[in-house]
Formats: sequence, C-alpha cells, structure tokens
Amino acid sequence: MASRKGRASMLATAAFGAALVLTSCTCHIKEEQQAMIDQLRTEEKQLNADIAKAESDKSRITNELSAREGEVRKCNERKAFVQDKMNKWPNIWPDWDPNAPVEPEAPAPTKSTNKKQR
Repeated sequence: MASRKGRASMLATAAFGAALVLTSCTCHIKEEQQAMIDQLRTEEKQLNADIAKAESDKSRITNELSAREGEVRKCNERKAFVQDKMNKWPNIWPDWDPNAPVEPEAPAPTKSTNKKQR
C-alpha cells in the first residue's frame, strides 16, 4: 500500500507541476516584439505606398510611351511617303503634264465695304 500512496503522490506532484508550467507560460508579447511588430507594420504601409506610386508611374509612363509610339508611326508614314516620291523622281505625280497649258487663276472676289448711307 505504501507504493500506491507513493505513486499517487508522485502523480499528484507531476499533475501539479504540469498545471503550474501550463498556467505560468501564457503568451505575452514582450516590448521588443511589440516594437518589432510596429516597425514591420510601418514598413508595410510604406512599401504599399511605394507600390501604389510605382503602379501610378507605370500607368503614366505607359500612356506617354503609347503617345510617343503614335508619333513615331506618323513620322514613319510621312517618311515612307517622301521616300516613295523620291524613288519615282522625276515623275512624282503621273497625272501631271508639265507641257499642259497653265490656266490663269480666277481673280479672288473682292469684298465690298459699302455701307448703306442714311
């Protein structure tokens, strides 16, 4: 019977020790950990702001690039037109006859500035 009392007391002591360890080991954030969390949150906000600014810049630059590509396309079209005419020199406009008589231009109508007299 002594051994039963010994086992029971050992079991009670172990249970008490386990309860003591479990209740004393609560999850408390230390000051350094809280400071680190606050710093990381601040950095996260700054990084999110940087990402938003970068996306805005990307959108603006994409629009500007698109406009510049349009300008280049127009310039290339004009250049191709001029190159085509240079390749056809001296017969640039095949429907134009240099020996055709030149018709005199009709005089421009004059604007009358007559005002009604009273």
